[in-house]
Amino acid sequence: MDYLVYSVSELMKADIPSTLDSREENEASQRGDAFRRIRSLLKRELSRRCGLPTSEIHFSYGAHGKPSVPQLEFNISHSDDCLCMAFHHAPIGIDVEKIRPRAMERLAPRFMAAEQLRAFRERGSKTEEFFACWCAAEALVKQAGDTIWNAASYPFIYNKGCIIPQFSPAPYIHLFSPMQGYCGAIAYQRESPLSDLPNPI
Repeated sequence: MDYLVYSVSELMKADIPSTLDSREENEASQRGDAFRRIRSLLKRELSRRCGLPTSEIHFSYGAHGKPSVPQLEFNISHSDDCLCMAFHHAPIGIDVEKIRPRAMERLAPRFMAAEQLRAFRERGSKTEEFFACWCAAEALVKQAGDTIWNAASYPFIYNKGCIIPQFSPAPYIHLFSPMQGYCGAIAYQRESPLSDLPNPI
């Protein structure tokens, strides 16, 4: 598993040649230059990892709109100025969120199962825990190809900066800080419990 972190504002200033096919260019004409640059960058990274020219990287889409290619699993997430891409040989989900004021008491029940929600409130509804759990929930449902509306189906607890899934089989959840002022989480099947990843929270 590996992941990349980008500043969107820097990407918008960089020279990124388009790698899009005609169908993707039509989509980019509607969605804007940021979409064109990010999709071109994604295809370039997939091309490098798969050993294929970008012209042979073709996306299909799941029931909830998650893009995929047959050669490699990947996922992307974007929040404000932070963009993350993650790659793995098995299903993977990544989420990044800018830490900012949110209506935590209103939003927390949407993605925290009962046990975690109770503990969150008992600990004083702390911002750090809220965003770690939000990112973890998003990463879990993305790894499963599901939506955040079904987050309660993937229960977990937060304990001392770690996410511990409460279902089986469950992926490993890696919390990290992609950029200052942001929180991130990656959900993936880890081959070895000794894996060591950078940037833990």
